[in-house]
Amino acid sequence: MTLPAFWRQPSFSVVETADLIGVSEATLRAWLTRAPPGDFLGVKTSGRIHFSGRHLFYYLLVAHLSAYGVPIRTALHAAARHATDELPGEEWLVVKTAGAVTNFELAEDIPTTAAPALILPLRALAVGLTGRAAVVYATEGA
Repeated sequence: MTLPAFWRQPSFSVVETADLIGVSEATLRAWLTRAPPGDFLGVKTSGRIHFSGRHLFYYLLVAHLSAYGVPIRTALHAAARHATDELPGEEWLVVKTAGAVTNFELAEDIPTTAAPALILPLRALAVGLTGRAAVVYATEGA
């Protein structure tokens, strides 16, 4: 899959980003105050913040991780490893929490272990998000 232009260029407002990743605008703004890595703060132009598709994918991962119970700062830093300039591979991100310790592991196949875990299909999440974002991007361009 060829990545669309909006994957790398800031094209989505805070409101659009929150809607695309399924969180409230207030939640996204709260995450922005929690000091995400500098690459994921968005681009501020004319007093407004805009995000690229890569940023959207990053915050989508943060949403999934935090919904699973991963502390927000941990989720912000863990998601940064997987939101790159390229589309993710076919790996599964396996997240296991035991007490105060959260472990992240990439797996080629869905693990068969019985331990409770969050299992995220990285490429499928990115492709789905890109499809939804393309509709918003096309609407804005019209």
